[in-house]
Amino acid sequence: MAEGTAAAPESHEPQGSHEPHEPQVAEVAEVAEVAQAAEVAEAVEAVAYADCVLCAKPTEYPRTVRGATLCPVCEWQEAQRTACSG
Repeated sequence: MAEGTAAAPESHEPQGSHEPHEPQVAEVAEVAEVAQAAEVAEAVEAVAYADCVLCAKPTEYPRTVRGATLCPVCEWQEAQRTACSG
């Protein structure tokens, strides 16, 4: 390097650029998704599920559903029993 000449600092970003970095935006989106998932989980826990009328296991239906509620296994077995054999 010659005397009296100053080397400019190497920078790949333009000076004065104040654009938000994408990782920060992604982090905010992830935090919002986690918060939304937590709210959904709380709502699911608050629902009281009906018991299966055949085996007494919890069903996918809330207790407010009218009629005979069946768990997924009993529902599938009932469908197999009542299916047309062709």
